[in-house]
Amino acid sequence: MPCLSGKYNPQIGPLINVGLLIGGTLRPTKPPKGAKGFPALIDTGASGSCIAPAVAQSLGVSPIGMYPMVSATHTVPMNMYLIDIVIPFGGTTFALSGIQVMEFAPPAGSTFQVIIGRDIICRGVLNLGFDGHFSFCL
Repeated sequence: MPCLSGKYNPQIGPLINVGLLIGGTLRPTKPPKGAKGFPALIDTGASGSCIAPAVAQSLGVSPIGMYPMVSATHTVPMNMYLIDIVIPFGGTTFALSGIQVMEFAPPAGSTFQVIIGRDIICRGVLNLGFDGHFSFCL
């Protein structure tokens, strides 16, 4: 099980860099190539993973439909996309093909453009320490 670890700001959460591709680009017999890198927040409060509109535009991916995004205060229909995600773990990578993600509007001044939600987190183990260290294994 590949793992990564690092420090995080408890006011923001753990941030990692992930590679994204248009859905269906990854092939099981070939290593992932051509993924564009984006900063991602590992967010246990998000049931599903999300990308910012700028990420969708950069990838050149088109919406596959709309789905209601539910927050604590309201529900809004948002674009859905099909992407492949490549998570670097030191000298190796973990690739997830055909992941449905929703569009989200990052907060002003945000340091992340991707949210890794529980749809991916729950495939592995995430530890957040009181001392500002995290580890994530898939």
